[in-house]
Amino acid sequence: MIDLTVEQKACVSAWVEEGMGLSDIQKRLKDELDIGLTFMDVRFLVSDLQLQLKTREKKSATDDLESGGPIEPEAEDAPPIALADDSVSTRKEGGVTVEVDKVIRPGASVSGSVTFTDGKKAEWYMDQFGQLGIVPPEEGYKPSEEDVQAFQMELRNVLQRSPF
Repeated sequence: MIDLTVEQKACVSAWVEEGMGLSDIQKRLKDELDIGLTFMDVRFLVSDLQLQLKTREKKSATDDLESGGPIEPEAEDAPPIALADDSVSTRKEGGVTVEVDKVIRPGASVSGSVTFTDGKKAEWYMDQFGQLGIVPPEEGYKPSEEDVQAFQMELRNVLQRSPF
């Protein structure tokens, strides 16, 4: 978690309560508190502070799987965005593997794939609001709760190390 003072955390909480989005919070952190964070860092900060954005209802990866599918990206016909670096991935022996795409899925801010401990590979993406979506490898597939938690932690680690 980003180290903020109690007062700074209170400011972020108040901004979320006012209904500000992540980019607005990012701008105010820089302008008012002189704290420069990436968009993803702000997303993780809001999550770490257990705050819920007002703009959209927060969904978890398991919500997407339970509802039978992911939130669909908004701009299906948007061209993919190419990253300068090769894809970023983590590899843990016998664990969950997370990879970030070199070419981002249309309508997503970032996308990639995850291989769960049972060997099943799913596609994932995060939209511009920081909402996570998973496209299961087959209809009705649901990874274990431990795999979902491991995926979320590995995704966070990979995104913190990635160039965007």
